[in-house]
Amino acid sequence: MVKKNCSALTIACLVAAALLTGTSGVAQAAVINAIPNASKTEKSYNNSFLSVPGYASLGVKDRSSYAGTSYHRKVANGREFLQAILDAGSGAVKVIEVTDTLNLGWTELALTSAEKTKYSFISKYPDPANGFTNPLLSTSGVSKLNISNVDGLTIFSTSGKTVKHAELKLQASVNDMVIRNLNFDEMWQWDDSGEHKEVGWSFIKVNGANNVWIDHCKFSIAADGLIDMENGSSNVTYSWNEFGLAAAQNPSSSSSIYQSIEYMESKYAAGTLNTSTSLYYKMRKEGASKNQIMAYAAYHSKGHLVGSGDKDFTNYVGSNGVEVKDGNQRLRLTMAYNRYTNVGSRLPMIRQGVGHLFNNYFDNSTHQSATDTVAAISKYGGDKLARGMNARNGASIAADTNVYNKINEPQLGAERQGDDTGNMNAPFDVLFKDAVNHSLIVNSTVTNSSGTSYTGSSWDNNGVNLFTSGVKWDNKASIGQWAWSSAIVGVENMSKSSPPSTPFTFTYGTNERLPYAYTTFPLSSVVSVVNQNAGAAKITLSAADWLRTQVYDAFGTTEAESYTGMSGVQNEISTEGGQNVGYIENGDYLVFNNVNLGAGASGFQARVASANAGGSIEIRLDSPSGTLVGTVPVTGTGGWQTWTTKTATLSGATGTHNLYLKFTGASGYLFNLNWFKFVQ
Repeated sequence: MVKKNCSALTIACLVAAALLTGTSGVAQAAVINAIPNASKTEKSYNNSFLSVPGYASLGVKDRSSYAGTSYHRKVANGREFLQAILDAGSGAVKVIEVTDTLNLGWTELALTSAEKTKYSFISKYPDPANGFTNPLLSTSGVSKLNISNVDGLTIFSTSGKTVKHAELKLQASVNDMVIRNLNFDEMWQWDDSGEHKEVGWSFIKVNGANNVWIDHCKFSIAADGLIDMENGSSNVTYSWNEFGLAAAQNPSSSSSIYQSIEYMESKYAAGTLNTSTSLYYKMRKEGASKNQIMAYAAYHSKGHLVGSGDKDFTNYVGSNGVEVKDGNQRLRLTMAYNRYTNVGSRLPMIRQGVGHLFNNYFDNSTHQSATDTVAAISKYGGDKLARGMNARNGASIAADTNVYNKINEPQLGAERQGDDTGNMNAPFDVLFKDAVNHSLIVNSTVTNSSGTSYTGSSWDNNGVNLFTSGVKWDNKASIGQWAWSSAIVGVENMSKSSPPSTPFTFTYGTNERLPYAYTTFPLSSVVSVVNQNAGAAKITLSAADWLRTQVYDAFGTTEAESYTGMSGVQNEISTEGGQNVGYIENGDYLVFNNVNLGAGASGFQARVASANAGGSIEIRLDSPSGTLVGTVPVTGTGGWQTWTTKTATLSGATGTHNLYLKFTGASGYLFNLNWFKFVQ
């Protein structure tokens, strides 16, 4: 494993010495090999990748101890699910396990008047402006389910059960929400205008909620966003999810695509489509078969909108008099280990917030084939976008070790927001015009629609490469400079209802570090590992294991701050990247649950620093006074951030245990701990 750290001022991290070669065999420009002000480890895939990654790791909690208790509710139908959500609001339920398909459509639920009052958090979604074209949805109806006043809840399935016909909306009073191993489906229909504006159905909207982890789920296609973030949601991670559908001329007869296109075909055969406005009529009239249109329809135009509007630049008081303490500057999203199939844009699109992407696979190949090989579809089909991430209004988005296949614009937008104001309403086109958007891709491969490939960074060749075909550069001041945040000067004194008339002035967090360390597997294995593991029902775990937020690889590097529990210590920023555990005193300890030492560990390594005399790390099993298998002596290193690696020999370290690192020594602070690992 290699631990990589980078400062914005470190030239060695900006330019690698070696040249990479693309698939064409032509030597490419030297690459930037690290995201500035971030810390990462690269290693082969193992079970430790089941831990919560990214921003959500800063706020979601382990709930494995609730498995099998009264706080663990199993639900097999819509009513049971609604009752469990209601009880979660009072704290009586902490875990909801879905054991059968949940049909949550408004019509199929058929709630009584008393139930509508009891479950007032679910409501009927307005019907499409031009009526239903998907018979499945016209029969089931569509619901909007608002989840509020919940602090600490995991919704999961051990077998990848399906949730249908409802949009889950996580409101601002939701904190510490985990959704794992679920399949979300049937929120789409054919829009015969081709504009995708007829309905606003999404699968999930994170509407102000904080500390949200959505993991190992499958999302087909929806009428609007797949998962959107709004109203200042922060510390959100999407990991190991499968988004979108492959283009297929013979989809399942039970699918929304088959049902909706068969409905349109019946209208076409009956001659009841508007010949001047119907997209379906035009495609069929000029030779496209219904099955070819089914393949074309397997496309999602909008992935992840992050920041619902330019207007959310500041805290404001809503019309109901309630102060909403959210703004786009709070948005924080991690996208890791996901597979995107035929999703054309907003991967993600972020206003003013921060995005961090790593080990994702974006594949538009089957949609491109479905579009390019049929003349009528190529002529009339407007779904041709093949885009990636879009930083707006001072946002920062950094991507590491991703694969983009048949993607024409992995990055788009403008370095200076004033050069890309086409979709901004007044006065925000003026207010945000001086915002600098920071956008960077490193260690990644892109292949565009013509088959040309490039491996490297979007800063290569002074920002002229396949990663930046959709970028409008200003003076390229952002190349070589990085900021993990932006802030509008004086925003605390501004009013949303009466914004200023002069352009905003910004400050940028150029000295900030990414507040967590992250782990990638090598670029060469991204496609195979993500295809094998991303999505619902791809891996088998017990209920308790689905409720865990941390899984440890005993023989890989474990960051000290990723503990399950602790006594007496505090986290702090580390000069080696990410955080370390500090303020350690005699008797303090860290706990790491369910560490599998296998047949045995013979040694232990710890990365430590101390400005004092130091102390010792006792390695104990199952309790602070449990079996002592080894002790690491720590001496002074000359400073609290002057790091060195200390080792110990172990005896009796076998099997799976809760690991306790107990700290001993004299009075006062002893030392800091950055990471540790066992040695076989």
